[in-house]
Amino acid sequence: MNTLIDNPKAMASGYLAMAQMFSYPDADAWRRLTENGLVDPALGRETLEAEYLGLFEMGGGTSTMSLYEGQNRPERGRDGILQELLRFYEFFDVHLNQDEREYPDHLVTELEFLAWLCLQEHAALRDGRDAEPFQNAARDFLVRHLAAWLPDFRQRLEATETTYAQYGPTLGELVETHRSRLGDQPQKSREMQ
Repeated sequence: MNTLIDNPKAMASGYLAMAQMFSYPDADAWRRLTENGLVDPALGRETLEAEYLGLFEMGGGTSTMSLYEGQNRPERGRDGILQELLRFYEFFDVHLNQDEREYPDHLVTELEFLAWLCLQEHAALRDGRDAEPFQNAARDFLVRHLAAWLPDFRQRLEATETTYAQYGPTLGELVETHRSRLGDQPQKSREMQ
């Protein structure tokens, strides 16, 4: 992941790959997963779909692992999390896909938003514009949302005997690499110290 540290476009690609991995593996998603080398075609779409449903939708003999932040952080209250996420998205005029009907706190939605922020940062840097607003937003979003619930989610995911277990470390490393790259506080605050 070291190549990601100074490359927001590569970071965005990492987030989008993870978003694909944690999307429902319908025929189109399966095609993208196999074409991008994220899943071994020998596994079979039906097997991955059964694992997805068993792990994230029905529980498969164990408790279901939710892909929703609000369900992974009940102490915060889902309504408050949803409202805060919508404010993040609205601030940047990012709209959820109405066809997909996913909630703002779905793992895939959060990953796609972080990818979008990384792409905006990349474009700003490429065009000689200020990238700091996108860096600050990504830092805040990670701290307040994805990085806040990912460790517990990841621990439970890696304890499963599913294909998805192998993606926990990759997702965790991606988030930690991004956090490390962004630092703990905004650039201007660090300069004042």
